[in-house]
Amino acid sequence: MALDLTPSHGAAPRYRLLLALAVIILFSETATFEVLMVMPALPDMAAHYRTTDTAWVVSILTLAGATVMPLVGRAADRWGKKRVILLLGCAFLAGGVLCATADSFALLLTGRALQGSMVGIVGLSYSLVRDIMPRNFVPVALGMVVTGVGMSAVAGPFAAGALIDAFGFRGIFWFMVAYAAILLPLYALLIPESRGQAGQPIDYLGSVLLGPAAAALLYGLSRGSQDGWTSGAALGLLLAGALLLAGFLVRQRTARHPLIEPRILFGARFGPTLLAVGCVSYMMNAHALLVPTMLRTPPGAGGTGYGAGLSATGYATWTWPLGALAMITGPLGGYLAKRIGPRRVLLGSACLFLATLYAGGRLPHVFWQVAMMSVIAGMAVGFLHSSNANLVQDALPSSHSGVGNTIGAMNSLLAASIGSTVTGIVMADHVRATDPVSHAVLYEPGAFTSGYLYAAAVGAAGLVVALVMRHGHRPAQGGLAEDGGRPVKRDDSPLPT
Repeated sequence: MALDLTPSHGAAPRYRLLLALAVIILFSETATFEVLMVMPALPDMAAHYRTTDTAWVVSILTLAGATVMPLVGRAADRWGKKRVILLLGCAFLAGGVLCATADSFALLLTGRALQGSMVGIVGLSYSLVRDIMPRNFVPVALGMVVTGVGMSAVAGPFAAGALIDAFGFRGIFWFMVAYAAILLPLYALLIPESRGQAGQPIDYLGSVLLGPAAAALLYGLSRGSQDGWTSGAALGLLLAGALLLAGFLVRQRTARHPLIEPRILFGARFGPTLLAVGCVSYMMNAHALLVPTMLRTPPGAGGTGYGAGLSATGYATWTWPLGALAMITGPLGGYLAKRIGPRRVLLGSACLFLATLYAGGRLPHVFWQVAMMSVIAGMAVGFLHSSNANLVQDALPSSHSGVGNTIGAMNSLLAASIGSTVTGIVMADHVRATDPVSHAVLYEPGAFTSGYLYAAAVGAAGLVVALVMRHGHRPAQGGLAEDGGRPVKRDDSPLPT
């Protein structure tokens, strides 16, 4: 029987809230595990399937997830978040079994596409928490969901290494199958269904426009970085993505039942939030690309003056404070959002990321320097995710919570792709040498200093947006409510337009 988290008489016992939240957090881990645990196994997959296209093992996950996310979000608003999450979990489970038993690379990619159904699980979890938890607990609970991001960032690389060494790459997929098989029944049994489901029809055309638009843009960015920005494939995909996105925006203004109301999408709350969070997320992803390349380069190779020569396990050992601090500052960010407003928490995240980029631009290569940089970055990650969750909830009425959160998740995916792509382009302009046998690349120091500088410029723009936007000044309220069809703040103040 599902836990009663909002009883009509009195407050729910704290243990019920924490038990439900623990199940939600643990199940949300699948979105991180399916990326972090699989990436170290790519060389093993390449050798087993005799292919050089292993990047598709990660890319198809994102592309499939981005394609279905808008439809999933609206379906969750109409039929209930828990019901849709359980359906996605079953698809993830089937995909994991297919990946673990695949005897061809095509079957492996099919399984990964099914696993891509869980790409947006964190956004849906935010929406579910907002619906089922007591209102005064929601801001902190949203921050606690971020704990899962930090936990998997710490445990994922170590667990993946142990599984690969003991069982090969299939061990990772069997682990994810067992993980989902244990948690799915607990989720079904303990988590209550979301309330306030919307009865209006689903805008399938809007979903068809937005999902493929995001996928085309993501794939176009990937092809551009690989084949060159003047290649027909890259230009065609980016143009198709832009046209589909324009069509989606027009559709939302003209549809009788749009995927998301124009007054929300183009209003003074949601739009600036997406822009500010996207710019700050760019910094996070640029750093994530730069720092492992910098630290795994042999010390002083070719007179570059940087590098620590770390193995994959050594890199995890040096940088684990990032995940640990994200676990701590996620709930802290939720608490601060409730006290001083989520906008200030986002501003804190932006400033911490700028400090991280400054430290990275100085090319650290000893343990204490890297550890301190990871501590600052971990705090920034925790504050970013907790402020984003609260800003998005307070920008959305309950009837648009699911689709709004999936649009927020797509925004983060695009920011990650753009950040990685542009940073990769900057680095490619500073190649010193390429090993003719291993094809390993040695970069000039300017690859990292310039990469960090570009990221800081984008992050500074996000900081300015966060400074001037009207949204998020008040303490987090746990989301908008609806009053006669018009979104209002939970304290009954009207939504600005």
